[in-house]
Amino acid sequence: MRRAGRVSPLFLVVLVGVAAMIGILMFGQEGPSAAATRFLDALARGDVDTLTKSSFVSGKSDDELRKDWQFTTQVAGKYYRFRWQITSARVVDDNTADVRIQVDRNYGPGSYEENYGLPLAKVNGAWKVDAGGISREMYPGLPRPGKA
Repeated sequence: MRRAGRVSPLFLVVLVGVAAMIGILMFGQEGPSAAATRFLDALARGDVDTLTKSSFVSGKSDDELRKDWQFTTQVAGKYYRFRWQITSARVVDDNTADVRIQVDRNYGPGSYEENYGLPLAKVNGAWKVDAGGISREMYPGLPRPGKA
């Protein structure tokens, strides 16, 4: 027989678990893997706005970076196709991380996987890709650091 006012301990555990998950989803910060995924997806689609928001290059303003990304995606890499896959992500310290990726450059029947790294840094509390630190072999016309 049940008494009024009693709550099952299992119900309480489930309720606390659901509340914790909601808190993590709503207040959790984006990790380096998610930032790298957003960046690589934007690079594959040629999305200049997202590339500008999700990357930085030392010595360049956002306007200069936007022009560089327009050149990269609309001139140098206009017909360049690639396939990518994140293999690992490592947070080096509170402000830097490294995401390892495999890329099939010039994707097609003769392409093969090559390993590259995406350096990330926290800029104003958000993970951004250091576009100046990406290997120039990975994608044609990547932005380079400006004069400081």
